[in-house]
Amino acid sequence: MRILYIEDNIPNRSLIERITSSGNHSLHTYATAEDALFHFNEDDPHLILVDVELAGQMTGLDFVRTIRSEGLTLPIIAITSVTNEHMCMEAGCNAAFLKPIPVQQVWQMIEDYAQILD
Repeated sequence: MRILYIEDNIPNRSLIERITSSGNHSLHTYATAEDALFHFNEDDPHLILVDVELAGQMTGLDFVRTIRSEGLTLPIIAITSVTNEHMCMEAGCNAAFLKPIPVQQVWQMIEDYAQILD
Protein backbone atom coordinates (compact mmCIF):
# COMPACT_ATOMS: atom_id res chain seq x y z
CA MET A 1 0.00 0.00 0.00
CA ARG A 2 1.21 3.54 -0.74
CA ILE A 3 1.07 5.79 2.29
CA LEU A 4 1.59 9.55 2.41
CA TYR A 5 2.73 11.00 5.74
CA ILE A 6 2.91 14.74 6.32
CA GLU A 7 4.94 15.49 9.44
CA ASP A 8 7.62 18.04 10.24
CA ASN A 9 8.97 16.19 13.29
CA ILE A 10 11.83 13.89 12.27
CA PRO A 11 11.52 11.39 15.18
CA ASN A 12 7.80 10.93 14.42
CA ARG A 13 8.57 10.41 10.73
CA SER A 14 11.18 7.81 11.65
CA LEU A 15 8.70 5.97 13.85
CA ILE A 16 6.07 5.82 11.09
CA GLU A 17 8.78 4.68 8.64
CA ARG A 18 9.55 1.74 10.94
CA ILE A 19 5.85 0.91 11.37
CA THR A 20 5.13 0.97 7.63
CA SER A 21 8.28 -0.93 6.65
CA SER A 22 7.21 -3.82 8.89
CA GLY A 23 4.22 -4.27 6.58
CA ASN A 24 6.21 -3.70 3.37
CA HIS A 25 4.27 -0.55 2.58
CA SER A 26 5.60 2.30 0.47
CA LEU A 27 5.88 5.56 2.43
CA HIS A 28 6.28 9.09 1.09
CA THR A 29 6.97 11.74 3.73
CA TYR A 30 6.84 15.52 3.51
CA ALA A 31 7.43 18.20 6.11
CA THR A 32 4.83 20.59 4.69
CA ALA A 33 1.35 20.29 3.29
CA GLU A 34 2.43 22.36 0.32
CA ASP A 35 5.11 19.80 -0.63
CA ALA A 36 2.65 16.95 -0.19
CA LEU A 37 0.12 18.66 -2.48
CA PHE A 38 2.81 19.32 -5.08
CA HIS A 39 3.76 15.62 -5.21
CA PHE A 40 0.30 14.22 -4.52
CA ASN A 41 -0.56 12.95 -8.02
CA GLU A 42 2.80 11.26 -8.57
CA ASP A 43 2.68 9.61 -5.11
CA ASP A 44 -0.89 8.41 -5.71
CA PRO A 45 -1.44 7.34 -2.08
CA HIS A 46 -3.95 4.81 -0.80
CA LEU A 47 -3.82 6.24 2.74
CA ILE A 48 -2.81 9.58 4.22
CA LEU A 49 -1.40 10.19 7.70
CA VAL A 50 -1.18 13.87 8.57
CA ASP A 51 0.03 15.90 11.52
CA VAL A 52 -2.20 18.87 12.29
CA GLU A 53 0.46 21.44 13.21
CA LEU A 54 2.96 21.73 10.36
CA ALA A 55 5.72 23.99 9.15
CA GLY A 56 4.63 26.13 6.19
CA GLN A 57 1.52 28.14 5.47
CA MET A 58 -0.99 25.28 5.56
CA THR A 59 -1.97 23.23 8.59
CA GLY A 60 -2.69 19.54 8.31
CA LEU A 61 -6.41 20.27 8.52
CA ASP A 62 -6.07 22.78 5.65
CA PHE A 63 -4.50 19.97 3.65
CA VAL A 64 -7.37 17.63 4.50
CA ARG A 65 -9.98 20.22 3.51
CA THR A 66 -8.17 20.79 0.20
CA ILE A 67 -8.06 17.08 -0.62
CA ARG A 68 -11.70 16.58 0.33
CA SER A 69 -12.80 19.64 -1.69
CA GLU A 70 -11.34 17.90 -4.76
CA GLY A 71 -13.66 14.95 -4.15
CA LEU A 72 -11.01 12.49 -2.97
CA THR A 73 -12.38 9.87 -0.61
CA LEU A 74 -9.25 7.93 0.38
CA PRO A 75 -8.78 7.43 4.12
CA ILE A 76 -7.07 10.26 6.01
CA ILE A 77 -5.84 9.79 9.56
CA ALA A 78 -4.77 12.72 11.72
CA ILE A 79 -1.91 12.24 14.16
CA THR A 80 -1.84 15.19 16.50
CA SER A 81 -0.88 16.48 19.90
CA VAL A 82 -2.88 19.71 19.84
CA THR A 83 -6.23 19.23 18.16
CA ASN A 84 -9.24 17.33 19.39
CA GLU A 85 -10.71 14.48 17.39
CA HIS A 86 -13.91 16.42 16.65
CA MET A 87 -11.99 19.12 14.76
CA CYS A 88 -10.18 16.48 12.72
CA MET A 89 -13.44 14.77 11.78
CA GLU A 90 -15.06 18.07 10.81
CA ALA A 91 -12.14 18.73 8.45
CA GLY A 92 -12.69 15.36 6.75
CA CYS A 93 -10.43 12.89 8.56
CA ASN A 94 -11.61 9.32 9.02
CA ALA A 95 -9.87 8.95 12.39
CA ALA A 96 -7.41 10.70 14.68
CA PHE A 97 -4.67 9.51 17.00
CA LEU A 98 -3.17 11.59 19.77
CA LYS A 99 0.59 11.79 20.19
CA PRO A 100 2.67 10.20 21.42
CA ILE A 101 2.01 7.90 18.49
CA PRO A 102 0.26 4.72 19.68
CA VAL A 103 2.42 2.29 17.70
CA GLN A 104 0.22 -0.81 17.95
CA GLN A 105 -2.98 1.07 17.09
CA VAL A 106 -1.44 2.84 14.10
CA TRP A 107 0.12 -0.40 12.85
CA GLN A 108 -3.23 -2.21 13.15
CA MET A 109 -5.10 0.59 11.38
CA ILE A 110 -2.61 0.52 8.48
CA GLU A 111 -2.93 -3.26 8.20
CA ASP A 112 -6.74 -3.02 8.29
CA TYR A 113 -6.74 -0.54 5.40
CA ALA A 114 -4.23 -2.68 3.48
CA GLN A 115 -6.56 -5.70 3.75
CA ILE A 116 -9.41 -3.64 2.31
CA LEU A 117 -7.25 -2.86 -0.75
CA ASP A 118 -6.37 -6.52 -1.38
